Amino acid sequence: MRPVVKFSIRQSVFINVVFVILVVAGSYAVFTTPLENYPVVDMGNVFVQTVYFGASAEDVEQLVTTKIEEALDGLENVEWIQSQSYRNFSFINVKFIDDSDYKKLYDDLRFRVLNIRSELPPEVDDPSFLYMDTNAWLPVVIVNIAGDLPQRSLKLYAEELRTRLLSIDSLRDVAIEGDFVDEFHVSADPAKLRRYGITFQQLAAAIESANTKYPTGRFRKLDSEYMLDAGSKLNSQEKVLNVVVRRDGDGNFIRVADLVSNARLSHRDPSLIPSVNGRNTVRLLVSKEESGNAVAISAAVKKLSEQFEALHQRDGIEVIFTNDSTIEINDSLHTLGGNLILGMALVLIVLWISLGFRNAMLTAIGIPFAFLCSILVMKLNNVSLNSISLFAFVLVTGIMVDDAVIIVENIFRHFEMGKSRRQAVIDGTAEVMLPVISSAVTTVLAFLPMLIMTGSTGDFFAYIPKTVSFALAASLVEALFILPIHFLDWGPKKADRKRADENDQDPFHHLRAGLFAPFWKIYRTAVVFLLNHKLLCFAGMSMLFLSTVAILGLSISGVLPLIKVKFFPGTYFRYHVTIATPVGSSIEKTDEVVRELSRFIMSFGQQSAQSAAGSAGFYEDEDYVRHSGNNFGQIIVTMPEQKMQDFPENPRNEPMRHLEFMRREVQRFARERYGGSAAAPVVKVFEESGGPPAGKAVNIRITAAALQQAFRATDALIGYMQTEAELADLVDLGDDRPALYRTVKYAPVAEKAFEFGLLPGDVTTLVAGALNGRYAGNFRTDDEEVDLLVRIARYDDSGNPSAAGLSDPTDILDVPVVEDSASPVLLRDLVRIEFESEPNVRMRYKGKPAVTITSNIADGSQLSPARVQYLVKSYYQGHSDMFPGISISFGGEFESTSKSYTSLTFAFFIALMLIYLVLASQFKDYFQPVIIINAVPYALIGVVLGLLVTRTPFTVGSFLAIVGLAGIAVNDTLLLIDFMNVRRREGKDLREAIIESCAARMRPVIITTVTTMLGLLPMAIGIPNRSIEWAPMATAFVAGLSSATFLTLLITPTNYEFYEQMKISLRRRYRRRTAAALRNGNSG
Repeated sequence: MRPVVKFSIRQSVFINVVFVILVVAGSYAVFTTPLENYPVVDMGNVFVQTVYFGASAEDVEQLVTTKIEEALDGLENVEWIQSQSYRNFSFINVKFIDDSDYKKLYDDLRFRVLNIRSELPPEVDDPSFLYMDTNAWLPVVIVNIAGDLPQRSLKLYAEELRTRLLSIDSLRDVAIEGDFVDEFHVSADPAKLRRYGITFQQLAAAIESANTKYPTGRFRKLDSEYMLDAGSKLNSQEKVLNVVVRRDGDGNFIRVADLVSNARLSHRDPSLIPSVNGRNTVRLLVSKEESGNAVAISAAVKKLSEQFEALHQRDGIEVIFTNDSTIEINDSLHTLGGNLILGMALVLIVLWISLGFRNAMLTAIGIPFAFLCSILVMKLNNVSLNSISLFAFVLVTGIMVDDAVIIVENIFRHFEMGKSRRQAVIDGTAEVMLPVISSAVTTVLAFLPMLIMTGSTGDFFAYIPKTVSFALAASLVEALFILPIHFLDWGPKKADRKRADENDQDPFHHLRAGLFAPFWKIYRTAVVFLLNHKLLCFAGMSMLFLSTVAILGLSISGVLPLIKVKFFPGTYFRYHVTIATPVGSSIEKTDEVVRELSRFIMSFGQQSAQSAAGSAGFYEDEDYVRHSGNNFGQIIVTMPEQKMQDFPENPRNEPMRHLEFMRREVQRFARERYGGSAAAPVVKVFEESGGPPAGKAVNIRITAAALQQAFRATDALIGYMQTEAELADLVDLGDDRPALYRTVKYAPVAEKAFEFGLLPGDVTTLVAGALNGRYAGNFRTDDEEVDLLVRIARYDDSGNPSAAGLSDPTDILDVPVVEDSASPVLLRDLVRIEFESEPNVRMRYKGKPAVTITSNIADGSQLSPARVQYLVKSYYQGHSDMFPGISISFGGEFESTSKSYTSLTFAFFIALMLIYLVLASQFKDYFQPVIIINAVPYALIGVVLGLLVTRTPFTVGSFLAIVGLAGIAVNDTLLLIDFMNVRRREGKDLREAIIESCAARMRPVIITTVTTMLGLLPMAIGIPNRSIEWAPMATAFVAGLSSATFLTLLITPTNYEFYEQMKISLRRRYRRRTAAALRNGNSG
């Protein structure tokens, strides 16, 4: 390696120029790389929504949902299909198998669904598709146009603002949500129809006929040309009211105005009523291109929106921002950036104390250099700077200096031995170059297998191995080629010449005095003791390792939850309040409840909630499943930035405790405001968790051939879960079985219909048209064309001052449908009414009727989803005779955790195999790599005991820490074994070689470990800012690394001596046998 070092020293000018160029380019990349909270991740889900307005849940299921499911039957790489059929809506959630070609499958899915469009009822709207990625799931910001104005007016303002916002660079779309669908309604008065003897069909046909226009080509006359149109389109209320329906017996014209209670521009019955802070609103959902900078886009959106608000201030509108992702980004930058800076400062202090000021500065240069190079590579690869990559920088802060510490410490050791600075640089760098390269490669190889994690979770965490690999590669180049030159130019001017003369060739010279002298005395005594008591050492380590494996295995499986297992730590920037008013409630009633609760939440002040975005007509649960219905609503509460948060009930401002407080307060307000009767809404509160999507803590799917079977099984399981003492910490335990709607069915009487020359289908069409509205062409407004619908008026219609029309579903029976000379035939003569109750929703999972039991777990509880799954599964298997034909499966957080742990376990063993291959190629030995890899169990011991003692949950981040530690933990062992081998090749006695190697490597091992730990310690203990998401992973790293280092220094010498003694013993035995065989051969 000396020629390589000498060559790099000769090229110092070139290397220094490259160093400056990379620093400048990296600095430019810092300011131009896109910023966002989370990376763009494909979820592998597609939502198919179909609107069948006016249809019951049963009709939607039979005529829409089932047909779409049949069309998707046989689609490749589908994990499951889950569907919900509501009145008016069909929702189908298709989950693809992880890591399949999502985009191709999405195209195939769309083709299959659109290909059966003709098989769906003609009244059904075209199916819409939502491909789920984080850009669709997490908009950059939502702009609310709020004010005490009609929805149509707010919509016009929203469209104007949308046009302005679209001028911003890197925007993908600005979608408008909450605008009502405009329609022109002609509302017929049943009494007037009877008075004039005109049927509903005649009125509708007259309007449709008058609203007909055909292009008729052109007409030439000499040199002139005329364009021809036949007919006309209705474009004003006056024209509609003036349409002639027929003449009466006296020859007078009967017009539409004589038959209706009103005719006006209105809107379709809304399926969604939005609000913000209890006020009317229309929303603009701003999403960005993948390469867009979320912070810059949000700032531009806010600037244009505030200018728009100032321009229209007199109109009484207000712009309110909700779901602002920059709040999360700023908080993450503040938290992780603070931890990063403090970690770097602590690392620098330790280096200063251990190696001196100059050596510390030379070593620390590698940290910003590696950061800048990493960000430069990220920018060149269109990778954003986000919370994940920022955490990776925090993680790698202490690791990056390991290579530099080893090289500087070794150069300085040679310098202290009396060598010239140039010679010390050459000898010190060359001596450790190969093991340093191997240690860096093993660290990278430990992280890279994380890329094989499956699904959206794998894509989410993929930024950690990528960022770590970029940073370690940059730090390795800096340590091997740039650092030696910097040491040569700016290193210590002189060593302690007296110590150098006295201790030339003394392997213990650097430990006889100074900071590490006391450590060496204790350490040497401990090593000698363990070398002399190998059996005790091996037995103790075996028992300790097996105990930690048992603790971890029992906790993950849920058999004995000594450590709480959680997919991702509980934290949030927003929380949801879901509302279910009694079945049959109007959407307007639900909207009232949503607004009252929103105003109550905002009454706690801006330090508690920045905004409360309400929606009546649906809610989304923790599994991101959309539940639609007029009796459903939700409020999404956005928290203020951390520095603005002030929770009076919670002096430490702990977010999860505040969530528990708000849950109690909101539910208390709902009880007091609406009473404890059956008319009171059901209110639930849950956080919108940070990190990858995991779903609800408890999600148990029950499927059966018949829905009633699933109901009985659900009752039994919920009864058990409510009475099991271990499950007392379950919160909001319930199921999604459908409630019953009161339904009025109009059944045609076939004989009567035929008697008057009608078919039963004609009667059905008449009823549907009279109630929902019969399409009579388009009505042309100033800026668009809208549907013109003729229907029977209702007494509570706005714009109906006479309150004429239907006041009850049975009133439609008095509508005339057939003109007769004696008296008109009324609808009651052709239909009979049936009163029934039917489910408001029909749920299916993998094509079978399904019910899902869901629950959250109380904050602070040690209960884990794995333990819940274990208990419920044990109960189910123990009472299988109660559940014939029933199957249960576990989704939500347990499913996400199981998948992630399975793929991480595979990644872990891949990492070990790759590390073994690198070590085997370096040491050219089969068993020494095994001694080195023993550091991984040492790290696992620390992780498990550290989490157990600190009561920190074992998360997917903790498992990632174990995989990463597989590469970091072996580095110290690798260098220690390498030095022992060198001393053995120099002819040293086995015990002497071991002691000298321990003396040579104790100082750099301790320094590298302390620097790595201090880089993560601020995050682990929450100083200066606590990161709830990443603290468990940082804690696992710190505990695992400290354990691995401690046990490596103590146990590795024992393992090495035992192995070498075995080799020596085997060689002697082999030689004796060979000599004996030769003697026997000679004597023969």
